Amino acid sequence: MFQNFFRGDNPIFRFTGRVLDVLVLSGMWLVCSLPVVTVGAASAALYYSCVKCLRFHEGRPYRSFWEAFRLNLRTGTGATVILLLIGLLLDAGYLFLVMAAGTGSPVWETLRIAYLAALLVPLAVVTCAFPLLSRFTCTTGGLLRSAVIITFRHLPRTLGAAAVNAACIAATVWGWYYGVILLTPALSALASSFLLEPVLRKYTPAPAEGEETPWYLR
Repeated sequence: MFQNFFRGDNPIFRFTGRVLDVLVLSGMWLVCSLPVVTVGAASAALYYSCVKCLRFHEGRPYRSFWEAFRLNLRTGTGATVILLLIGLLLDAGYLFLVMAAGTGSPVWETLRIAYLAALLVPLAVVTCAFPLLSRFTCTTGGLLRSAVIITFRHLPRTLGAAAVNAACIAATVWGWYYGVILLTPALSALASSFLLEPVLRKYTPAPAEGEETPWYLR
């Protein structure tokens, strides 16, 4: 009985190992995101390592994270800078509507709420962009164009993934003092992958005859 308990395939040990992986990968993402402009490369690396190693059990999640981070650093940084500038413009528009709604007009208040809901669309583009970067080699411009096109082609799924990320962001903001930020980044990547992986597979070429099927097509 005790020998079976300490076996590596024990469900308790497997669950504990997965929780540890989530904590460590989230911590790695936080550290790599500290310069802010590297958050895109860190997000691509987080998605890649979570899907490859936690969902598809390929092993070595921490090594996979660092390899993906280094590989995607240049393109991810360029895309992050552009998306941050767009985000600042969208935030300025929201602040304007907030100030206008302060007059008490129901019209302005409705517009403010509608604008807030519409922000799910650019969030969906961001949610799509870095998983794309984790899977394909592309330039910064090509990445952003592809993210916009795929977002609108598969709007229900990409909006759903954006809603998952928005919920995780809200949970992090509301519960930061409980340390949930050590869980939400990796959990967000895992949860959104169930919506995004079927989309990414549509754009992934099949392996040539005789080649081994890669993990993301299994």
